[in-house]
Amino acid sequence: MLDSFERLILKVLQRDGRASTQDLSDAVGLSPSPCWRRVKRLEEESYILRYAAILDGKKLGLNAFAYVQISLIDHSEETIKVFNDFVAQSDQVLECASITGDFDFVLKVVARDPEALEQFIMKRILRLGVVRTTTTNFILRQMKTAGSLPVEA
Repeated sequence: MLDSFERLILKVLQRDGRASTQDLSDAVGLSPSPCWRRVKRLEEESYILRYAAILDGKKLGLNAFAYVQISLIDHSEETIKVFNDFVAQSDQVLECASITGDFDFVLKVVARDPEALEQFIMKRILRLGVVRTTTTNFILRQMKTAGSLPVEA
């Protein structure tokens, strides 16, 4: 179980992963040493998985975001391994989730433009040899990208 200080630490770090120990301790009401020890424990116990910068895709020339639903040809270990390896190695796949319903997975994918996205689907995803079908929904406008989880204080 997390105590209220640890929950506050998590909330602050989700807003600013670069917060110094001093800034973090000021925000949660602990002195720096116990605050630092709690952060280390949260990292060691995998409450904090990693730290990352959130980038502006449009400034990087990435203008096509889409959700791609995937149905595999079967659910054999080899098919799933091929698909999982592809997802793990592909920088264009931002998210992947196993889902219920008519499809097996949904991917959030990014590309330079719609044509590049089409090429990614046709030449990379469909050529894996393990995908039965795909359905793509373009993201017209991203209204919320939180990237943070609700942490009850």
